[in-house]
Amino acid sequence: MEIAEVWRYPVKSMGGERVEQAEVIRSGLPRDRGIAVFDPTSRRPDQPLSARDLPGLLTFRATVSGGEVLVAGPDLPPSPWRAEAVRARLADVCGRPLEMATVAGGAFDDSPIHVVALSSVQQLSEELGRAVDHRRFRANLYLTVGGAQRRCELDWVGARLNFGELVLAVTAECPRCVITTRDPDTNHGWPKLLRHLASTRDAMVGAYCRVERPGVISEGSPVAVG
Repeated sequence: MEIAEVWRYPVKSMGGERVEQAEVIRSGLPRDRGIAVFDPTSRRPDQPLSARDLPGLLTFRATVSGGEVLVAGPDLPPSPWRAEAVRARLADVCGRPLEMATVAGGAFDDSPIHVVALSSVQQLSEELGRAVDHRRFRANLYLTVGGAQRRCELDWVGARLNFGELVLAVTAECPRCVITTRDPDTNHGWPKLLRHLASTRDAMVGAYCRVERPGVISEGSPVAVG
C-alpha cells in the first residue's frame, strides 16, 4: 500500500490543491481548511458554512502561492482571499452576502486527516457502470491498496496507518453527504451516487484519522497498517 495523492483544501468546501509532499502536524496539514466562509446575516454568524449549505462554493478553488492563500472561481482570476473581489464574487455566485475568516485549529467536520482507498472508488465505478472521480470525496490522502475489498477502510478503524515517520490513528469511517454528488469540475449533480452509497455502504467511504505522530509524507511513500 502506498500514497497515491496528497491534497489540502485551504478554504473549507472549495476545491483544493494536490501537493507532492507535505508536513503533517498534530492539527493536520498546515493551511488545510484553515479558512472558512460565514454568513454574517444568519442566526449563527459564527458557524462555518459548507457546500451542503452553499453548493456554489465548489465552483471556487483555493491554493497557496508564496505563503498566500489565493481563491479563483467563475470569472475570478486567482486573488488573495481577503480581496474585495473575492467577497463580491462569492456573494454573486452563492446569492447572499458572505465573509471569509480564519478558523483556529481548522474548520473540520470531524478529524484533521481524511483518507480514502482508491480501490473503494474503483469498486464504486464498477458497480455504477460509470467512472467515479475520487476528488468527489475531498480526502487529504488517497491510498493505493492492492486487492482490497469493499469498505476496506472499515477494517482500519481502531488500527494505525504507518507512513514511516508519520503515524495516523484511524478513528471512524467517514459518512458521506450531498457534496459527493457534485462533479468537482462542473458542479453538476449526480444524486444516484449518494443513493447508491446509502444502500450499499451505509453512506460510508473513507476514514477519519487523528495524528498520533507528526511527520513528512510524499506521494509514492509506502503505508503499513498496524
